[in-house]
Amino acid sequence: MNTRLFKNHLLKTYYSLAFRFARPTLYTCQPGVRYPYMYKPKQLEELASRLLATKCEGAVVEVGCSQGWTTCYLVEAMREAAVERPYICIDTFSGFVKEDMEFEYEKRGKKESYEAGFVVNDKKWFDTSMQRAGYRNVKSYKADASCFDYASIAPIAYCLLDVDLYLPIKRSLPSIYSCMAEGGTIIVDDCKDNCRWDGADQAYSEFCKEKGLERKVVLQKLGIITK
Repeated sequence: MNTRLFKNHLLKTYYSLAFRFARPTLYTCQPGVRYPYMYKPKQLEELASRLLATKCEGAVVEVGCSQGWTTCYLVEAMREAAVERPYICIDTFSGFVKEDMEFEYEKRGKKESYEAGFVVNDKKWFDTSMQRAGYRNVKSYKADASCFDYASIAPIAYCLLDVDLYLPIKRSLPSIYSCMAEGGTIIVDDCKDNCRWDGADQAYSEFCKEKGLERKVVLQKLGIITK
């Protein structure tokens, strides 16, 4: 077990005990001031503006929600604009799937370790945080993005697909696209070449080519698909 993974397991144990006995509202809080988002401010604005510009019927779906910071941002944007839609979050809530990591190592030649990423999480913590924030329209599913039944939540009006690695994006994009309402939008995160998460870019590019769609990446990493 690498050092970071060990530290994250200790941190998860700490949060588990805190959740059980102290029941903190923000389980993601750590000592010091830290910007919590995986997106820059302009990128967050882009996510929100495209969501609010989506007019077709259907749910908002976030695949790969981690601890829910982006979820909160987008739900608040919907509230401010008086937009009412179901907001569905799909995540393993325990980090990356072993098969997906092994593919990055063995097939894509990646040397970085992905084992410690996003393991400090739990569906109960996420759900409790959403409930305490008053987000009644948010529903979460603990699932592998590659295997989830997207037809069960169709139609989808807007989807933020943020699962980082090649296989889960390669496998989930066709299913998500088939369940999108006409006029719906998919945004694939990390569409940037020669970086740790460039499996996302490869899977997005291959999908666009297979479907005859324009490859459109904005703000350095947001891959846009419009149905």
